Amino acid sequence: MNTTTTPTKNIQWIDHDHIADNAFRDYAADKLKGLEKLWPHTDETHLRVNKQRGLITTEVTLFSGGLVTRGEERAENVRLAFDNAFDRIERQLRRYKKKALARKRHSNNRDEAGEILNATAGLLDGEDHSEDHEEVTPVRVKRFNVKPMSTDEASLHLEMLGHAFFVFRHEDNQEVNVIYHRADGGYGLIETEVE
Repeated sequence: MNTTTTPTKNIQWIDHDHIADNAFRDYAADKLKGLEKLWPHTDETHLRVNKQRGLITTEVTLFSGGLVTRGEERAENVRLAFDNAFDRIERQLRRYKKKALARKRHSNNRDEAGEILNATAGLLDGEDHSEDHEEVTPVRVKRFNVKPMSTDEASLHLEMLGHAFFVFRHEDNQEVNVIYHRADGGYGLIETEVE
């Protein structure tokens, strides 16, 4: 893992296949630096580049206080994959910013992630607000009993239901977990922690 430090960002490069040359690294660092106008509170950036099934995969992850924003794309070349992942991150940050502005109008969050969202929303005051604000309203709400089970049993339920994810209570610690299908064909497990 290589680390490139720019004046404003700490970028950790993960490139086991040695796909990213210096020109691309400079290009990506400059483009990521441009996100500061939109989201100035980024603590760290991870940029992973690898080759899978003949395509270049670029994964960009931004860490900002308690928030993690991630974009992953595949393409024929590294620059196109990065540009698509970057565009995804940019859309996510714009959406977060709109939510933060709406939240700032209604309440004053005290947790670290809320403070970052509110501080970032303050930067919107000088920007164009011509886009309509979209309220997020659930289309459907499901309620169900969360049964204690092992990860293996949860993966079986996931397969039987044919869903992308499955929520369950882990039998060992009684914490709520989520098992999901990963893009590479495996499973992922999200374990909750109470702070």
